[in-house]
Amino acid sequence: MKTQQLKFNLIDKLIALKDADLLHKVEKLLSSTKVETSETFHLTASQIKMLKTSEDDIKNGRIISDKKLNDEEDKWLNK
Repeated sequence: MKTQQLKFNLIDKLIALKDADLLHKVEKLLSSTKVETSETFHLTASQIKMLKTSEDDIKNGRIISDKKLNDEEDKWLNK
């Protein structure tokens, strides 16, 4: 698995976590790790537009749960 995909997978799992104790442990582990923050990300115009659209969707309640999305995906893929 490539590093970028691993990061995305970890972010997805962190977002889904509800266990506050586990989140605190992860935070403690990460805070003790030196992270290089000198890298700057440059977004394309289409990426910025997509992020703004996503923020608008969230503000206006146009969201669904991860479970419902997975169920819809399974149905679409005929699983």
